[in-house]
Amino acid sequence: MSALTSSIPTFDHDEIIQSHPVATLLIDRGAVVLFVNAAAEQLCNISRSAMVGRVVYDVIGMDRGYRQRMNDPDTSALFAHRAEIRIGGGKSIFVDMQMVPYGSNGHRILALVPSQSEAELMGGAIGRSGRAAGAAASMLAHEIKNPLAGIKGAAQLLARKTDASGERFTTLICAEVDRITTLIDQMEHFSRGQPIACTPINLYQPIHQTLEAVRARQLPGVRFSEDFDPSLPMVQGNHDAMVQILLNLVTNAGEALGGRDDGVIRIATAYRHGLSIDNGDGRGRIALPIEVSVSDNGPGVPADIRDDLFDPFVTTKREGRGLGLALVAKLARDMGGTVQHVRDGEWTRFRVNLPAAQPSARKEPRP
Repeated sequence: MSALTSSIPTFDHDEIIQSHPVATLLIDRGAVVLFVNAAAEQLCNISRSAMVGRVVYDVIGMDRGYRQRMNDPDTSALFAHRAEIRIGGGKSIFVDMQMVPYGSNGHRILALVPSQSEAELMGGAIGRSGRAAGAAASMLAHEIKNPLAGIKGAAQLLARKTDASGERFTTLICAEVDRITTLIDQMEHFSRGQPIACTPINLYQPIHQTLEAVRARQLPGVRFSEDFDPSLPMVQGNHDAMVQILLNLVTNAGEALGGRDDGVIRIATAYRHGLSIDNGDGRGRIALPIEVSVSDNGPGVPADIRDDLFDPFVTTKREGRGLGLALVAKLARDMGGTVQHVRDGEWTRFRVNLPAAQPSARKEPRP
């Protein structure tokens, strides 16, 4: 034995596992718990003596699919991202769950790593981004309002001299100016954390206003596709905020397509059962069943900025300011919802999920 190897100390592996910060359990072929470390006791809020000797899913509540796989002695490996489990006292938490084989007798190690909370994942980071975006936007508000007033005045003068076909566009210009002015007023309050007013709204009204505005720009080579759920209930939200969210997402999609002649922008709505979030405001989990998504078949978001996509000043556009998606995230959060980016095959998809209006205020809108 060399001097180098002889200087390496001998470790007590049981002690290492016991003191490891990751919740770790050892289970046998029949999913019976053989060993639990201190981190697992703390995570599950159950003592070691109450866990050892029992079937793991009798101690830790989990979906049937996970129970079946753990009960199958031929299933030695398992990985689940953000799996929901129920621990001592019936509390539900989300964990990244990994099971790997241990030794040759069918034993398996089960590791449970708490997932980043929804409040941190979709609230905290988005909140920081929104505050920074609001601070930057408030500095520009005064300079933007002056030309907006001039644009609206010019449109109103044109409306007096145009025919019925032209009046459609001058009306649209005035509506957009009013919406942007209202939005700027709201943005000036972002840094002070004042919430936007939310009421029951028909989601299809801001969708149609967005499509009117975008189609007036005549994006070359872009085809719009609509996939709407006609039975979608009323949403608890803000009309102008929804228009701004959708305009930003659709505009980004059009720019990502880069003038290609086979570009498609798809706007879809759906009712998603079971989706909820805890914003950390003491109200508990809030259901977010209403989903509107904007997708495009462009090249997608570069991998190096995906994790920071909703942060201010993050952009791939040469003339961009990187405030658009930060504002989208802020507005979605202020309405009690979330926004997520996914790459789904050849599609880049942004999904906005929002709460439904209270039952007493619900109606059945139609697209």
